[in-house]
Amino acid sequence: MKRKVFISPLFTVMLVCLLVITACTKTDSKEIKDTAIPQETKQTDTEKATAAPPKEEEKHEPVTLKLLAWHVGAHQELFDMFHEKYPWITIEVEEWGIDKAVAMQAAGEPADLVWITGLSPWLKDGMLEDLTPYIAKDPTIQNAKIIDGFLDAFKTPDDKLWAIPYTAISEWIVVNKDLLKKHGMEMPSYDWTYDDMLEMAKKATDPAANEYGISYDSLMASHFNWILPVANGHAPNLRFFNEDLSQNLLNTPEVLADMKWLQDLTTKWHVRPSDEEAAKLGWEKANNFLTGKVLFTLGADWVIPGYNELATFEWDLLPLPRGKVTQATVQLLGPISILSASKHKEEAFKWISFQFELEAQKWNVKNGSNTFVIHPEIDAEIDRTPTWKGKDTEVVKMTRTMCCNLPGPTIPDFDEFQNIDAALFESMYTNFDITSLVSRVDKFNEDTLKLRKEMGW
Repeated sequence: MKRKVFISPLFTVMLVCLLVITACTKTDSKEIKDTAIPQETKQTDTEKATAAPPKEEEKHEPVTLKLLAWHVGAHQELFDMFHEKYPWITIEVEEWGIDKAVAMQAAGEPADLVWITGLSPWLKDGMLEDLTPYIAKDPTIQNAKIIDGFLDAFKTPDDKLWAIPYTAISEWIVVNKDLLKKHGMEMPSYDWTYDDMLEMAKKATDPAANEYGISYDSLMASHFNWILPVANGHAPNLRFFNEDLSQNLLNTPEVLADMKWLQDLTTKWHVRPSDEEAAKLGWEKANNFLTGKVLFTLGADWVIPGYNELATFEWDLLPLPRGKVTQATVQLLGPISILSASKHKEEAFKWISFQFELEAQKWNVKNGSNTFVIHPEIDAEIDRTPTWKGKDTEVVKMTRTMCCNLPGPTIPDFDEFQNIDAALFESMYTNFDITSLVSRVDKFNEDTLKLRKEMGW
């Protein structure tokens, strides 16, 4: 995806300067300690008496930020870390949704922050704050070396930033190394191809032993679809979207051919079980990699704790394969916005800014997520964290800068596209005629142009 994240070396330069200054200060302090202070530089009793008193620490009124979110989970630890740094600010999670936001505002107690899925429902009533001026004056963000295109991932065509990512989750291929060894194969190189993947999946497939090369689960059959057209150069963005996200390309022969190749994993090559075969195995469309009967699956941060705890076999990571043009993966970005009715906008942006600090980035590493700030300390954290013990951490690092950020919030009528996408996902396990979706895509594209015009895009 061409929205790539700008990378500024300024933070690293400042860090080096800070170290130099610190070293010089230590040297100067030693010299002063060992050298008699000239008489004229000593402070007199009168000067001591009239010297200004030490500046008191700035006082702050307590602030409670209300975040509309669909879960808390491990984020409570991050909320606590933020509160430790800013003791006067507390974060409370409220029920998510536009109706909730409207009700809170009507009651005179508006929410401050919100996780979002789509922008258009929130923008039509002016419910979001433009974050552009906040970012411009924030030293943490301005001085961080950030992945290319990251900050602009949710920029709208009117050059406004109504939301920015607060988290980044890269996806990789997870490999059952025991099954790999059983079938006489070795881990491929990082630049392996989709053809390589298919051939390896064929070798690992043994229906008599209930073993398959490709997993039968929703992640592999949905997110995997979005990647191949980008890797093959048939769509510039994930989810089959064109350059400016104004049209979906699932109605083009090239993208349809990519979808047929993926469907053939089940219907032609049988390296992935069909619905009927999976039912006999007792497999559901949840993750079935832990059965030990699957060579390849698609992984993201939420599956890693389970693999570390429950896998009875050796597993490791690979980057997504290379297509005909490039090597791409899914970068799942969580959008966060400040509500325009918030009474604590400056404090709310402190929470957003905190996500770009090393402390918060290291927390992401510990929890299996990828990071969007590049820094030697973060790379070292990836190498030493127990999450990736014994795994190829170079894959974790290299996927941070791989295309592409997953579009969503900046697509008008995103819910309707998701309905089309759900039908495509189901087709991966059957002989469903994928071309039957073309008319729905045509209608979606027509409606999208109307909606964009109404929104001034």
